[in-house]
Amino acid sequence: MKHIPQRMCIVCRKMYPQNTLIRVVRESNTGEVKTDMRKKLFGRGAYICKNIDCILKARKKKGIERHLKCPVPEELYNTMEDLACPR
Repeated sequence: MKHIPQRMCIVCRKMYPQNTLIRVVRESNTGEVKTDMRKKLFGRGAYICKNIDCILKARKKKGIERHLKCPVPEELYNTMEDLACPR
């Protein structure tokens, strides 16, 4: 049986299989913040589940900004909301 890596959502603090989460990364060479769906980019990363409530809470409380230690553009939240599962 193949091992499936587990990661924690930074908002709800629950563990999920890595491939079911959205990874947001601040690239180490450019400092650009973007989603990393292939989970291969180098840099400081944060995982958030595809629950729309978690994404809205992260936007409201600036959870991703705190975790990545840099500002996050609004377009990134819009992209994550498009990837989210409906309520």
